[in-house]
Amino acid sequence: MSLGVMVVAMIATPLFDQGGEQRRALANVVVLSLFAVGLLTTWAVHQVRAIVAAGAVVVTTYFVEVLGSTTGFPFGTYDYTSALTPQVAGVPLLVSFAWAGITLLVHGMFAGGGARWVQLSMMAASITAWDVFLDPQMVGEGYWQWQPASLAFRGIPLVNYAGWFATALINSALVMVICRAPHAVGSHGATQQLSIATYATLTVLSTIGFVFFFDDVVVAAVGAVAMGTCLWWGLRRSRRSSIGLT
Repeated sequence: MSLGVMVVAMIATPLFDQGGEQRRALANVVVLSLFAVGLLTTWAVHQVRAIVAAGAVVVTTYFVEVLGSTTGFPFGTYDYTSALTPQVAGVPLLVSFAWAGITLLVHGMFAGGGARWVQLSMMAASITAWDVFLDPQMVGEGYWQWQPASLAFRGIPLVNYAGWFATALINSALVMVICRAPHAVGSHGATQQLSIATYATLTVLSTIGFVFFFDDVVVAAVGAVAMGTCLWWGLRRSRRSSIGLT
């Protein structure tokens, strides 16, 4: 259900004027639907620990975003506009829910056997890959703005992606520690497949959006390669888990 709502909202977004109220409302729907998918898939395996993990990421990333928007560390110099509400100390609360949603989602993709450091690295890379699409789109919508930087990708400072990876490592470690043992082992396979399907949906629809509606094939190509590679890792890990390999 939540995945279906996310898909409809993503498809509907380009049908309205850029920066308009309809797109702001749909941005909320997309993020909250993503958060719901991540929370529900994590709940199916870890129950109440899913809520604790989600709360930990929301709180952590809120303070990271406050630090980032006021000091420029660790993402570079940027400012939120007043477009996304509600805000606390100038940071839209929706941003922290986006962090939590994608973190829980990729935890579902890569949960299972194998070295913990590999899982941690895969999660952080998959979260950061999403921002290849997210930041250019959100800047285009006028939700935040960056100060010019000498090293940038489509106006986004490259240091932003290093900051995303570092923050994603922290978030991923939090979720892995909190959800370190499954509560309902039998649910793992189905939730992993749903997590992979959701990440694949984000990849495909974001690529289509930038090719046909947001007029930036460079972002489309780089984002598709980045997220597609992470998706391949998730599929490979899922297949290995299904036959009992680590």
